[in-house]
Amino acid sequence: MNRRLKKKLLLGVAIVAVLAGGTTAVVMAAQPAAHHRRSGTLATAAGYLGLSPAQLRRELKSGKSLADVANATSGKSSASLIEALEAAQKQKLAAAAAALPSRITAEVDRLRGRASGRIQTVHAATSYLGLSAIQLRAELRSGKTLAQIADATSGKSQAGLVEALVAARKATIAASVKAGTITQAQANALLRNLVSRVTARVERAAPKRRARKHPSLLGAGAP
Repeated sequence: MNRRLKKKLLLGVAIVAVLAGGTTAVVMAAQPAAHHRRSGTLATAAGYLGLSPAQLRRELKSGKSLADVANATSGKSSASLIEALEAAQKQKLAAAAAALPSRITAEVDRLRGRASGRIQTVHAATSYLGLSAIQLRAELRSGKTLAQIADATSGKSQAGLVEALVAARKATIAASVKAGTITQAQANALLRNLVSRVTARVERAAPKRRARKHPSLLGAGAP
């Protein structure tokens, strides 16, 4: 799960915490206007009270709390302001919850696509070199680069390996576009400078921390 998705999930947890009592604390506390802007309550509170955000900020800067402002406003009260803020937060939570399944599905598909892309790349390398995955890993563990392995293999070369890997990468990207896991614009970005990036990866030794796994032959960014 990527960092952006984690932030969305944490936002949902934060909203639940607000509904459990945080809203009341915010309304009752006489805190700077900046706090209310960060907590997302200022615009909602201003709309409920019939004030502009600028007017409400001036009231808060004078040392008043949201409760003070609400109780001093005709037809309003701190209790009804709390209800309005909670209703707004519940609406946001419902929207986030409704969108969460599609976001998680998209993330799972993206990660699945990355894993599939790496497997296809390893397959392309072993097929071109005439080696098994175990043999290739053993060569990489010895400290050799893919370029060195290719040049030391009869009838093979670094240039030929790069060509095979680029072809496999293009096929993976095209399949991802067709499956809808990435857009054509994203595909175009991945294809940009593809040959130079693959060449650099082929010439670089595999990190030791990946010694027990299939090496990522193309580096980061696989769909």
